[in-house]
Amino acid sequence: MNYKILITLLLLFVSQTLLAEVTVKVDRDPVVVDESFHIIFESDQQIDADPDFSPLSGMFTILNSSRRSNTQIINGKVSHSQMWILTLIPNQTGRLKIPAIKFGNELTKPSSINVIVAAPPAKGKKTDDVFIEIEVNTKTPYVQAQLIYTVKLFRSVATNNASLSEPELSGGQAVINKIGEDSSYETQHNGKRYVVIQRQYVIFPQSSGVLRIEPIIFQGQVGGAGGFFSFDPYGPQPKSIIKRSEAVELHVKPIPDSFTGDTWLPANQLMIQEQWSVDPSRLEQGEATTRTLTLMANGLAASNLPSIKSHLPDSLKEYPDQPEFEESNNADGYIGTRRDKMAIIPTEPGDYTLPAIRIPWWNIATDKMEVAELPERTIHVEANAAIAANKVNEQPSAPDQVASIEPGSNEQLQTMNTVAVNDEPVWKWASAVLFVLWLLTLFLFWKSKQQVEVISDKAEQKISSRKYLRQLHQACKDNNPAATRQALQQWANSMWPDKQVNSLDAIKALCDEDFTKQLEGLNSCLYGNKTGTWDGKAFLNSFESQKCETNQTVRVNGKLEPLYKT
Repeated sequence: MNYKILITLLLLFVSQTLLAEVTVKVDRDPVVVDESFHIIFESDQQIDADPDFSPLSGMFTILNSSRRSNTQIINGKVSHSQMWILTLIPNQTGRLKIPAIKFGNELTKPSSINVIVAAPPAKGKKTDDVFIEIEVNTKTPYVQAQLIYTVKLFRSVATNNASLSEPELSGGQAVINKIGEDSSYETQHNGKRYVVIQRQYVIFPQSSGVLRIEPIIFQGQVGGAGGFFSFDPYGPQPKSIIKRSEAVELHVKPIPDSFTGDTWLPANQLMIQEQWSVDPSRLEQGEATTRTLTLMANGLAASNLPSIKSHLPDSLKEYPDQPEFEESNNADGYIGTRRDKMAIIPTEPGDYTLPAIRIPWWNIATDKMEVAELPERTIHVEANAAIAANKVNEQPSAPDQVASIEPGSNEQLQTMNTVAVNDEPVWKWASAVLFVLWLLTLFLFWKSKQQVEVISDKAEQKISSRKYLRQLHQACKDNNPAATRQALQQWANSMWPDKQVNSLDAIKALCDEDFTKQLEGLNSCLYGNKTGTWDGKAFLNSFESQKCETNQTVRVNGKLEPLYKT
């Protein structure tokens, strides 16, 4: 009996000695908030079960985890050890508890780490190795006026696996577009040299009120040496850092009551110009000329510019062409250009006055309304001899000449016919025929030129549409609502260049009810107060369901053509 008890106690003792013991260490204490540190779990025995690190996710963000095993043979004795290295960033300051972690049947002992706030630099000075500066050209923009948002990333040390977030908005709606490519330069702060990466965006607020631009977030690694296989948990290691910029709060102003124009045009500068293919002071009756009206705005997208109306006299026949849109950008933002071309054919000689064209706009630099004006112009039209002769030939004989002929007088009738033939020589008829052929040639030339321009515009539109469709598909697959909004708006502008598609609300007017619901969901995800997961796949399926079978415009019961076409 005593023998059995002894064996039982011996087995219990051996089983306890075989249980793995897991120790917990941190690479430093205290740590600075938003800077990474390492937690190292080490066991002197082999553990097959995967550890559960979920208790750490509350107070810490787990950036990376790795596992290493080691086997040693010393004097014929075999020993095993395992190590788990976690890279974490604390989510708050204070004395944070590192809870017990379960490794199979074993639990580690709870521990803690002190998280502190980095010491603030001297006022007006930057001393960090990595920091972000934000600049805006104004914090009180007008609705639909451009805002230049500049992000500057300063680095005095090399970084790896670096990323910089895109601007995110809350509290309102806006259109955000990146301006150009990133620029790089070097500068000095307090005797320390920095490499600066500069990135610029143009933002068009779509509603008045408070609009908040959330902080830009930089994530990366600094310091350390060696790779994964040379990792030394107790030596200098790459340190993951997160840097945040300051948030920017904007107070978007509504359209002022003093603005009296039909179209709200807030810009830094706006001008209107005209060009003529033929000098308007030397026009000839029946001769065609092309008048080009160009509206250019500094600080507005081309799609926001209105059509230019010119009211001509009835004797000047007008044949308008499709408008042309052009956009460019520089450090001052967008430069939008709209061109309206029209062929003008005067049908009667004389002097004509073309009325002045006046376009009210709001100068955001001086904060007052101004008017871009094209003064009235007088054009002179010379008579065309061939047209005048043709009109004379079409007039009937005078009544008194007919009355002087006595009825029944064959001799007098024969004499009148001879005179009529002599008064209408052959050259008049030839001139009339040549003039008609000239007008026909002129019409066919103008028509062919118009067809070539239409074909070119359609080809360019088709290429742009396909490019934006590919971007839209990729954005939906990536579940990226911001990129989806931008690609969808660019696609809509390429499909309907004569419409002002500047927001998701504008696209709603061009689609059916099912896709309108998807647009409302995308709008809520981008600008709403509720948070949730946006389903890019469902959005793409709804978008693609609006296909029609041909490339022709389809109208059913007065509705617009479908939004998505093949």
